[in-house]
Amino acid sequence: MQKIRALHLVEDLKIGGAERIIATIATGLNKQNFDVIIWCIARGGEVADELKEAGVKVNILGIFNYHNPINILKLARLLKKAKPDIVHTHGYFASVIGRIASKIAGILILINHVHSTYWDYKKRHILMERFLSLFTHKIICCSKAVEDFVRDHERIKPAKTLVIYNGVDGDRFSLPKNTSSVKAQLGIDSGDSVVGIISSLTPHKGHKYLFQAAPMILDASPPAKFLIVGDGILREKLEKQIKNLDLASYVIFTGTRKDIPDLLSTMDIFVLPSCEREGLGISIIEAMAAEKPVVAADIGGIPEVVKNGETGFLIPPRNPEALARAIIELLRNPRKAKTMGKQGRKRFKEKFTNKRMLSEVENLYEALINQKKENQDEKI
Repeated sequence: MQKIRALHLVEDLKIGGAERIIATIATGLNKQNFDVIIWCIARGGEVADELKEAGVKVNILGIFNYHNPINILKLARLLKKAKPDIVHTHGYFASVIGRIASKIAGILILINHVHSTYWDYKKRHILMERFLSLFTHKIICCSKAVEDFVRDHERIKPAKTLVIYNGVDGDRFSLPKNTSSVKAQLGIDSGDSVVGIISSLTPHKGHKYLFQAAPMILDASPPAKFLIVGDGILREKLEKQIKNLDLASYVIFTGTRKDIPDLLSTMDIFVLPSCEREGLGISIIEAMAAEKPVVAADIGGIPEVVKNGETGFLIPPRNPEALARAIIELLRNPRKAKTMGKQGRKRFKEKFTNKRMLSEVENLYEALINQKKENQDEKI
């Protein structure tokens, strides 16, 4: 059997949830049946570097503008020369220039992967997505909430969409960790509880609501620290916020880290107070894989992951009081928190493993290739 050549197009590969999913697909698909190539249209990033080190073919094209027809034609020429069986696009920029260029190049199978509910799309974005869907074979949605957004808000035909839940490697998060050692490295006392969040420091992740909830939590619960993993445009603003709230001695910013399993091992509770959109939440899945109870906003695809009252608590977005109440309840009831963590691990193994996600992507690729062959045979 000849390998299926799948070319993934993305704007860049910095650290983020969608980027991790692309990396998992690139490294995890059966290498006997699939040859995966990644093109970063504009620039690379940390994940691109990691993939290169792992032996994945990653090219950085240096194309920064899809409004310029010359750039579209340039990409089309490169695609025609590469001759992939499938082009699989991620993110608005790559999905626009990638699908137009693929159509010009005569690529027969196009897949678009939607990683969030982009409520900030303007009318022109919606119209462009609707137009591009006409010659897209499948639109992978990372949750039912994203699929609803694509169908109802973008008004794309239901036959075009398919839900494939994000998945992570559970083995990375089930290995025993020396929690005391990790806490010591972070400057956290061994007796302190740890409330943690892993995400980019961007407005829609809702960090400010966690900091607004923090004084209430500290007044009502055992000694606690807040571990903030990630970096982004809000770093300076958030640091000013904790200074104004007199929280500097309770909050630890780690910046971008690669030792996520070790950091999760220190956390008693994982929090994600997203306030605008959330496709599914890779960090929530990782926390559940690590047997951590989750407190998260009832928004986007999060309710498809977190079972309220079973694997954690869902709280209204932009509500620091509700966030504080949920965290306090778990800090005061460690046995309940542990039970929720175990239920979360069980749910993760049932629905959100990397093996399940990779199997569904492989099945989609093969089904589309077989359909293409059948159509060609009918024409002969």
